[in-house]
Amino acid sequence: MIIKKFLSKSMVIGTLFLLTACSADSDKEGTDSKVANTETKEDVVTITALNVGKADCFIIESPQSVGIMDTGTEESATIIEDYLNKEGITHIDILFISHFDKDHVGGADHIIRDYDVDNIYTTYYEAKTSQDIDEYHDALEEKNITPVLVDKETEFTVDNITWTIYPPEEDDYTKDISNNSSIVVRMEYDNNSMLFTGDAEKLRIKELLEIEGLQSDVLKMPHHGGDEKNLEDLIEYVEPEYAVITSSEIEREDTETMDKLEENGVETYLTRNGNIIITMDGNDILIRQ
Repeated sequence: MIIKKFLSKSMVIGTLFLLTACSADSDKEGTDSKVANTETKEDVVTITALNVGKADCFIIESPQSVGIMDTGTEESATIIEDYLNKEGITHIDILFISHFDKDHVGGADHIIRDYDVDNIYTTYYEAKTSQDIDEYHDALEEKNITPVLVDKETEFTVDNITWTIYPPEEDDYTKDISNNSSIVVRMEYDNNSMLFTGDAEKLRIKELLEIEGLQSDVLKMPHHGGDEKNLEDLIEYVEPEYAVITSSEIEREDTETMDKLEENGVETYLTRNGNIIITMDGNDILIRQ
């Protein structure tokens, strides 16, 4: 399936590649990423991990499309909309909701109501009820949008980005039902790639270890950097060069997770230190914070 409707939006990138990558002030050492050799190339993809506390929201911008991966909490909506408005974004080609916890779906109703959203992909496994979920459904009804409930591996291409969605494989998880119901999404742009893992915990990670082709340059760490016994297996399997953790000063990532990333030579960025901007030109990756 190929989505053919694109956003008419000019990306302002003229000065981006004059900047060298800068690392967060603390929590990581020796983490200046390599600079992409793309001073004159406009065919780039920019992924912005917003600092919305212990919650997920990533804005994926390419020359002719915009995607959003999760929408943080209800309180995150203002931050997300401020970013979108500053970028001049009025049209969202793809909205992914990894699962229905409040720190992933909380701002979705605002995005759906306030912007033109073409396509929504989410897990078929709605494991709970909440006011945030009710407001999400109300917004869908108001805008007459039917989301795609992904129950089988799904792949499509938008503006030269190939998206692959991996749904949860169980009908009933015995533990951490909502988190383990997360869809996992991999994006690939030429030779660059990123894997978004939602809040996958031990049982879901076990499933991921059986899926071929998950190797990615950038890994969005599962569950805000929470440690799991098989987390190092996932890191070794995905083989990332970079990792992103969505955490806050009050609710920090686990030390054990940071140790595992360091032991595997993974350059790690934390959203609690500020927005993270990942730029891909198809060959090289630039990360700055």
